[in-house]
Amino acid sequence: MLIFYIYEDKMLKKYKHIAFDLDGTLVHTTSEYRHKIIPIAVNQLGGKILNEHSIDRFWFESGRNKIIRDEFNIDPKLFWDLFRQIDSPENRSLHTYAYSDSGSCFERLRKMGKIISIITGAPHWIASMEIEKLNGAPHDFYFSINQSDFDDKPSPESLYYVLRQLNVKASDTVYIGNSNEDANFAKNADIDFIYLNRSEYRLNLTDYPIATINNLERLF
Repeated sequence: MLIFYIYEDKMLKKYKHIAFDLDGTLVHTTSEYRHKIIPIAVNQLGGKILNEHSIDRFWFESGRNKIIRDEFNIDPKLFWDLFRQIDSPENRSLHTYAYSDSGSCFERLRKMGKIISIITGAPHWIASMEIEKLNGAPHDFYFSINQSDFDDKPSPESLYYVLRQLNVKASDTVYIGNSNEDANFAKNADIDFIYLNRSEYRLNLTDYPIATINNLERLF
């Protein structure tokens, strides 16, 4: 994959607002964790996992309800009700840590005078735990789509809401994430997108990202 090196005077200079996805972008949850807890939920509900790739697709790709229905053979509502009980903050915290470049990136963005937000589809109780892993990295706004009445990513309504709360324009914003749903989230809101490839899962995101990076230090 081609890696673009971005420098502040060429790229970030045009943006007032830098928005981030959370899980897989700023914090890492080990692969062992998802390969342990997802089969627990599927087995308890009498479903069947076709192969381990289905677990990774569920974790990283959009259209999760379709994966649950078609590949796990389970009603998505029943799955989510049980999965949220198993995927507790206490359990996930033991397998989650902040990427080493996350805190320093936020500090540098703050010194540059940027507005920093975190917009995630994770439930608030999970997202709060993950943000604590950032050890006080400065940010101006955090929003859990799961705890709102907005549709999940890639519906852009929650992103529009954040822009209104921060009083910034779409043209002044860039969204940074690690998945195709993040790319489509930004695209649907007509916002620039930077793909952060953490080398966890192979994605083909050649159409929309203005750049692909493998480390947040490449932003500077």
